[in-house]
Amino acid sequence: MQRLASYVFFIVCCGLALSQPKTDQKCLREKVITFPQLTTSSWAKLHPNESMDMSAVTVCLRFYSDQTTGIPSLFSLATPSLPQDFTLSWSADLKQYQMFIHNTPVQFKGLTFNLNQWNSVCATWDAISGLAQVFVNEVASIRKLAGPKEAFKGAPVITLGQYQTQYDGGFQQSNVFTGFISDVHVHKQVLTTRQIKTYIGAKTKYKLGDFINWHNLKFTIAGSAQVEEKQQVTFYTKEEQI
Repeated sequence: MQRLASYVFFIVCCGLALSQPKTDQKCLREKVITFPQLTTSSWAKLHPNESMDMSAVTVCLRFYSDQTTGIPSLFSLATPSLPQDFTLSWSADLKQYQMFIHNTPVQFKGLTFNLNQWNSVCATWDAISGLAQVFVNEVASIRKLAGPKEAFKGAPVITLGQYQTQYDGGFQQSNVFTGFISDVHVHKQVLTTRQIKTYIGAKTKYKLGDFINWHNLKFTIAGSAQVEEKQQVTFYTKEEQI
């Protein structure tokens, strides 16, 4: 009986250890973070190497999903006073992408979302002009006025795959993301159209983020989220096989 109790205790401890958040720092080039469950207990947090003081920002990332309901959150940056200081999400149902700038929402319609394919997204905002813009798969939105014209400051909590309703937490089931997220880069300026096109095309070396850099990333993952190799699968048509 004592041996059985020890075995059960060992299994429970192992299970708790596996469920605890894990922090690491490495190059995630050709890697993805997989979010395999619709649960608020799985997430990834990105840790910048410096404090945040940005008057402009560009967030670029790639995602792959089959979600057609809800409003999955791709990127969420919260500060102590503003839980939606900068967020990016999309709704396949409403056919629109949404940003929050300093807790103020702005929607962008008519941009593509490819089901079970990689989607490349860059979102920009500048405090001087107050203008925001979203680029998806080489299609650009119009530029829209968004949020107060104030710089991003404070100690940020950056979360992938969840929408933060409060500083460092407060996740909602309707905003949970499932699928793959990769190549996340955050820049402290608005990238040029050419630089964004280079990133989205991914055919040549693109500009790496100077605030968050996927190729030198400190991150914490929890729950069922995990780092995996990016799958490179090509399906050929009948014409190409001839």
